[in-house]
Amino acid sequence: MILGVVVPGFSGLGCLSMNGAHLPELPASVPVMVLPGVTLFPNALLPLHIFEVRYRSMLEEVLGSARMLAMAMPKDTPQDPVGEEVEDVAGVGVVRACVRNDDGTSNLILQGVARVRFDSWDQLEPFRIASISRIPDDIEGVRDDSPDLVPMVTRLHALCSRFKEQGIELPAQFEAYLTQITDIGVVTDLVASTLIADPQMRQSLLEERSIPARLGKLLEGLRSQLS
Repeated sequence: MILGVVVPGFSGLGCLSMNGAHLPELPASVPVMVLPGVTLFPNALLPLHIFEVRYRSMLEEVLGSARMLAMAMPKDTPQDPVGEEVEDVAGVGVVRACVRNDDGTSNLILQGVARVRFDSWDQLEPFRIASISRIPDDIEGVRDDSPDLVPMVTRLHALCSRFKEQGIELPAQFEAYLTQITDIGVVTDLVASTLIADPQMRQSLLEERSIPARLGKLLEGLRSQLS
């Protein structure tokens, strides 16, 4: 099934809110793009090439309103093109840049701003529109000097270094961002977006509200990829 978008290789790095201070206001509903294997985390950057007619129409609506849309993963079940089931939790992003091409296609940069839950479907055709609610991070037990989190963050930095040691090319400024960002929630999203390859693990990390639990899952996912 052709979804009307192509995802070129992307860095996964964003800089919307390096320490989680700014939370943009979300509209009550947003258009939804369903794309297998793609998860949009807060602060991450996602280049997209829009070419299918329904998604061209969707982009017109996005650019004429709040410039926001949701990226949703289809559930791993049999489905038809219109009635396909999608995951209830997705990432909402804002279009930071858009270039129109002579052939009617568009290249855009989407930057993640929030985790959201789909409350209801306002429209299914020609593209989806969903009513949404923001999913806030659960920061219980999260402190800069937490005796549980400090060693976990240290292990996270060590695992990221192992990717580089194995010759895996990391995006520009990735290591600098890791040292500059103090918000653990932002760090987990940055690393998950950049290094986690498995779509189901990415979706699980997106759905996890608890920052300590998300960090633990992230460590397990990184260790699994390196083993």
